[in-house]
Amino acid sequence: MSEQTYPAHPAVPASRAIVEHAGRAGLLATLVMLAVQLIWRLNWSKDGVVQAFPEFIVAAMARLTPLSVFGAATENYGSLAKKTLFAAVLLGVIAVGYRSGMVAGRLSRRIGHGGLGRLAAGLLVAAALLLFTLVVVMPIAYLGVFARDSSYTSDILVQLITTFALYGVLWAILSTPRLSEPEVDVRNGELVSRRSMLAQAAWGIGTLAAAVAVAGATWRVVSPRKQKANAAAEQQAADDIVATAQAESAIQEATAEAQAALQDADAETLFAQLDAEEKISPVLTSTDDFYHVSKNLIDPSVGSDGWTLKVTGMVNTPLELTYDQVVARSTEQKITTLSCISNELNGDLTGTALWSGFSLKTLLEEAGVQTGAIDLKFKAADDYEDSIPLERGLDPDTIVVTGMNGAPLRDDHGFPARMIVPGIYGMKNVKWLNEVEVVGEDFQGYWQTRSWSDSAVNQIWGRIDEPHGDDNESGPKVATGLASAGDRGINRVEISLDDGATWADATLEPALNPPFTWVRWAYQFTAEPDTTYKLKMRATDGTGAVMSEEDRSPLPDGATGWPHRQFKTKG
Repeated sequence: MSEQTYPAHPAVPASRAIVEHAGRAGLLATLVMLAVQLIWRLNWSKDGVVQAFPEFIVAAMARLTPLSVFGAATENYGSLAKKTLFAAVLLGVIAVGYRSGMVAGRLSRRIGHGGLGRLAAGLLVAAALLLFTLVVVMPIAYLGVFARDSSYTSDILVQLITTFALYGVLWAILSTPRLSEPEVDVRNGELVSRRSMLAQAAWGIGTLAAAVAVAGATWRVVSPRKQKANAAAEQQAADDIVATAQAESAIQEATAEAQAALQDADAETLFAQLDAEEKISPVLTSTDDFYHVSKNLIDPSVGSDGWTLKVTGMVNTPLELTYDQVVARSTEQKITTLSCISNELNGDLTGTALWSGFSLKTLLEEAGVQTGAIDLKFKAADDYEDSIPLERGLDPDTIVVTGMNGAPLRDDHGFPARMIVPGIYGMKNVKWLNEVEVVGEDFQGYWQTRSWSDSAVNQIWGRIDEPHGDDNESGPKVATGLASAGDRGINRVEISLDDGATWADATLEPALNPPFTWVRWAYQFTAEPDTTYKLKMRATDGTGAVMSEEDRSPLPDGATGWPHRQFKTKG
């Protein structure tokens, strides 16, 4: 009897049945491959850094996405945008796996030789898909051909070669032609093989089990467990930090400009009341509420054991420090506001925290920077790279950080160490730092190669917290919000209730660490009944520059314009 024999079916030609069977084999083999990749990712990925195959495609597609679309998705949907893209990629991979199974089926018919022919066909198709991944997808994903630019090249290659080979072998097994069965039942006028019925049931159960495994692993990938935090302890630490900073600020002499911007109201009492009523953003952002943006679906979970921070490149004495040595140096504390370059006006991709660390300048002086150095290239555990000019790195306020808000850095904020560079956007404040390389070129990092700003200097930015909506009571009201300008500070905030026709000064709360932190502002007024107000704000930084009125999206240099909100009072 010939091996490749199918039961006759009047509705489905034999050749089509063979191709469809091969496609179903490709689909199931793809589901198993994805399940293995994702389960490996969750349990055995080194430092939680080495990504699974679908994540490489997500990274490549994200870098191919028009920047205006990417920026809007990041601001409006945050991690949901990446999760949705990941789900779409999985569906796409499954569809490609199905079609590839069909291609392998046609190829095996040409090769012949039974099982060995199917194995050869499956492995050839898998090899073609693997080659496309290594030569096309990886460079787009910023990892280079054959992932040679990654710090984990061997891990990536082992994962991909093993799982793609698994696809080829599984396809060869699953695409084995079904033997004909003479004993049949007659049901609804159709001949149905009993053995075929059992085979179909087994296929259905196997496909369902594999799909459930992929779905479960996907859920864990896109919804990683957060580190547990003691909310009460964190709140007490935040209160202590604020109290200390405010006490130090109170004994400093305020500038004439800041005094002129104050209204007659008692600022301390006013802002304490607004805090109690939760009508203004907290002056210090809790670690849980601090914004989080990265290129990853799952962020690294780098252990302190074996981790080192290196200083390399154009230096006289390369350095390598252990985690304990880095922590021992972390005796400085600085409160600094950090903002994402994708942050819109009125956006929430910004926060203020107490950072514990030490000046990068001390490391550079110890290593001895050579003549001709231009940039400091920061390398992260997740293969992210960015840079700052050497001059900014030698600023004493540029620090290597190991702690945040009185506790060690959490994984999502860069443990074991990260950079805090006042005055520039968050993308250059590299997390999961493991190397500082001194280079003699203007290095373009991960986002700069996609046309985002290289200098990344903070724009003057603002947010209106209150009031908003259409059901506000008339009478005494307080408009509240934030303003920041990187390392230039804020000297004045003006408020308009009539869409910019007239302006008045808002009350400014002294910054926790001027000029590096945001300023909270408040403006008291009386709202008339049944009135629509068009509220606008504009700020002046410490250099005297006024916030640009021109509305510009975050790409490529950060958002500009005058924040505005509309609200209405009841009749």
